[in-house]
Amino acid sequence: MLRFIVLLICGLMLVCNHVDAQRRNTSPRRTILAPRKKAPVEPAKPTATQPDTLPKATPVTAPVTDTTRAATGAETELDTTSEATPDSLTERAAEERLAKTEKPADSLHSYKITIEDISYLTVCPGTNITIPFTTSGPFDEGNTFIAQLIDASGKTIPISLPVNKSPVKAVIPSYKIGGEVYRIQIVSSIPVVRSQEVPIRLLQAPAARIDFMDGTQSTRTMPGQEVQLRVSLTGTAPWSFRLSDSTIVTQTLSNPHYLIVRPKAVKAYRIAGVANACGSGSTSGEAIVNVNDNPEPKLELKEVEKIAKLCSGIPFQVPFNATGKFKEGNRFVVQIAERTGAFKTISPPDTTGFINAEIPANYKPGEYKLRVVSSAPYLVTQTANVSIVATTVTTLQKDSLRLGENETGELTLKFTGGGPWFVLLSDGTYENNIQESPYKIKVKPVYDTNYQITSAGGLCGVGKFSGSAKVSVKSPPASITLEKLPQKMVCAGSTIEIPYKIEGRYNAGNKFSVQITDKSGRFVNLPTTITPTTMKVKISNASAGDSIKTQKIRIISSSPAVSSAIEEIDVIAPDQAIAEISGKGVITAGRSTRIQLKFKNGLPPWSFTLSDGTAINGTFLNPYLISVSPTATTEYTISSLKSGCGSGTGKGSAIVTVDN
Repeated sequence: MLRFIVLLICGLMLVCNHVDAQRRNTSPRRTILAPRKKAPVEPAKPTATQPDTLPKATPVTAPVTDTTRAATGAETELDTTSEATPDSLTERAAEERLAKTEKPADSLHSYKITIEDISYLTVCPGTNITIPFTTSGPFDEGNTFIAQLIDASGKTIPISLPVNKSPVKAVIPSYKIGGEVYRIQIVSSIPVVRSQEVPIRLLQAPAARIDFMDGTQSTRTMPGQEVQLRVSLTGTAPWSFRLSDSTIVTQTLSNPHYLIVRPKAVKAYRIAGVANACGSGSTSGEAIVNVNDNPEPKLELKEVEKIAKLCSGIPFQVPFNATGKFKEGNRFVVQIAERTGAFKTISPPDTTGFINAEIPANYKPGEYKLRVVSSAPYLVTQTANVSIVATTVTTLQKDSLRLGENETGELTLKFTGGGPWFVLLSDGTYENNIQESPYKIKVKPVYDTNYQITSAGGLCGVGKFSGSAKVSVKSPPASITLEKLPQKMVCAGSTIEIPYKIEGRYNAGNKFSVQITDKSGRFVNLPTTITPTTMKVKISNASAGDSIKTQKIRIISSSPAVSSAIEEIDVIAPDQAIAEISGKGVITAGRSTRIQLKFKNGLPPWSFTLSDGTAINGTFLNPYLISVSPTATTEYTISSLKSGCGSGTGKGSAIVTVDN
């Protein structure tokens, strides 16, 4: 039995060896991964069952990415048939995606469109304008530029055809409203970049209306007598217009414009045309002069509502109509009387339809009647009820208010005399068209203030005023808070912004200053530009021989003398930045690869420009990888370099060979 078991085991072993040898002889030949080293790959030795003619694996150099080279500092060799690792697969996929893009990402370039000065333009709706502009950046070949017009609501419309270069010829739409301010911008198509918005004011088309001085469309007169026409104008001055009687007025700035006519017969005057810088405009109205050789004289007051309230000692004009034929030597006068009294003349004799009169100073405020009288023949107009109002007297009540910081209080004013009233307080607070008395006026003082009236009055002009009021303001003590510094390390000679916050009340002559300690530890002032939220200061140079020094910084005020908390800041000596460019690769036309820049010294961010014009403005990455897509073999160098410590220098080069 034991002998049988031994024989069975030996038989099984022979069968297994035979099957294994047969599997090795029939398996397909394959290349073997070379180790990721510079050393050449040893070919696999054939087994006893393999033929000596088995081909050796041939090592080849796979494309090396700049990321791998930057990380290892050495070239890597891969078999072309080797299976990709996860890292190399990600890198290859990234390169393929990059190759499919139309061009490198816009973030690698600085695109800019700038409209040149067009402030000299004065344009009208419907007119053509030429807009010059400049560009920077590698815009696509198929890129075009158009002009857009932006109204006050932000609505944007195109106003030009696409062009390939400056200037743009645009048309202002004729339906746009003159007299309003619009904005113009230039927009590119590939990529989409917008210029700054430039304001432009459209001139307004003209319009003219003709009537008489009292707003009526007809009047009566004698043959050859003077009649005054009124032409009301709108739009942009100056205006030119022509009347229906061929009278031409050119380049007038008067609005309304008055003309004297002396018709001998009935005549209707119209405006035949009006124009300004925007061309012809619209006209309206008609002024008819009815001429009668021997009409019955008539006398009547006009626009009596304009003289309903009168002031003693202030001249006023009484409008009236005198139509018909008055006798030689006729004169008109204005008369006034109390309701129960006799009329008295208060104007010198006059021959025109507008008489200047004045209420005598001895007339007391109250209700009166007014009329106009002619002498030849003796005619009397209807009477008008008028009120003589008293001169305004304004009193500021003696109040004592105590307000908190930024609080608003109310002071009381009392008025007598003809209104509506106006008042100007000693701190510049002003209100007009006040209809009630007493009246509460709001004040918001910053400091303790003694209020008085600077000027006040009403219908009869400036009147009498008196009174005063004191308002106290309670505010927290003055304090300065130096906010968190945007950076703890700065380069000597550079400019930084320091955020700050203040509370409390400061005197009118107060000045803020930023101070830093010098070599001896004494605080000295820094050149400072102050805004409501930040102080922009230039850091003084570090002491000779110091590469880095910790200094103290603070903000102080002069009135009152207050200091912020002290912060520390590291100041480094001006250290010129150095950037080294490297990289070497072979690509086919239309593909991309990446090159590397390493920065040394200076203070980030670094900004640089390559020899092909590619510019990066401010990066904190070190090293920095940048994709390039040359169309021919190119050697890349650094044209310019800047950092937080000023200009720097570049060295080295990167060569990208394009295999066509």
